[in-house]
Amino acid sequence: MKTTPKTLQVFLPEGTPAGIQIAELTTRIVQAISVPRTHLKEFFARPESHYIGTYFLFGGDDEGSKPLAYIGQTENLKQRLKSHDANKEFWTRAVILVSRTQSFTQAHIKWLEWKSIANAKAANRYKLENGDSGSEPFVTEAILAEVEEIFETGSLLLQSLAYPIFEPLISKDPKSVAETWHLSRRGVKATATFTDEGLVVHKGSRCSKDLTKSALGAPFVKRREKMIADGILKDSGQGLVFTEDYQFKSPSGAASVIMGAHANGWIEWKNAEGHTMKEVKREE
Repeated sequence: MKTTPKTLQVFLPEGTPAGIQIAELTTRIVQAISVPRTHLKEFFARPESHYIGTYFLFGGDDEGSKPLAYIGQTENLKQRLKSHDANKEFWTRAVILVSRTQSFTQAHIKWLEWKSIANAKAANRYKLENGDSGSEPFVTEAILAEVEEIFETGSLLLQSLAYPIFEPLISKDPKSVAETWHLSRRGVKATATFTDEGLVVHKGSRCSKDLTKSALGAPFVKRREKMIADGILKDSGQGLVFTEDYQFKSPSGAASVIMGAHANGWIEWKNAEGHTMKEVKREE
């Protein structure tokens, strides 16, 4: 996606960010409507609830290793969201992509659903409740040009609403300079990248298999157990190994999980020159 300047407009029909949010780029027809599950009644009173669209359900549980998402498409948003409200427990907010001019067709939303599932799986930020994207739906050359632009716009709107479901954990932009951090203590060997959203531990990093006595009962132990259950950490015989890149909110949270002990990540993580993250990031 080209990083050209854009104007984002967010309308709050209920007058508060905690309610329904309608986001759009002022030069494009795509709208992203963010609806809290507790405000479905208010959304159903709006004309957009009768539009055709592609939608995303976001949520999770307190002990989950990743947030959860479900991606779908429908010609009747009101009916479909009513069904999900009755039958799906995990979600707390829906984000819906619609056309301001009501120009989406079934071909548009089916392709957008396929593309969204495929790219969300590739980014691997969320655990998808429906992970099978199937084969790419056929669309004409003219419609393909449209849906590719629609997807690009929708991706930016989702990211602006704090749901970067298609963005890789570590930027692949060659212009982005990322420093690698290292952790080597208690028999572990891990590397990570510090991003705007937290610390991303790299696939292949090795954790301590054992926990210190003082760690027993700590919150990060439950997280480790959930990561093992979800296959993010796998026993290699010599320790636990990350099977994928994985994001932590803080350096200390990452260090504690990796070392199996209470840890100050700002001191434990060091760069190639041996300087701690505290020295480089907080005292520079």
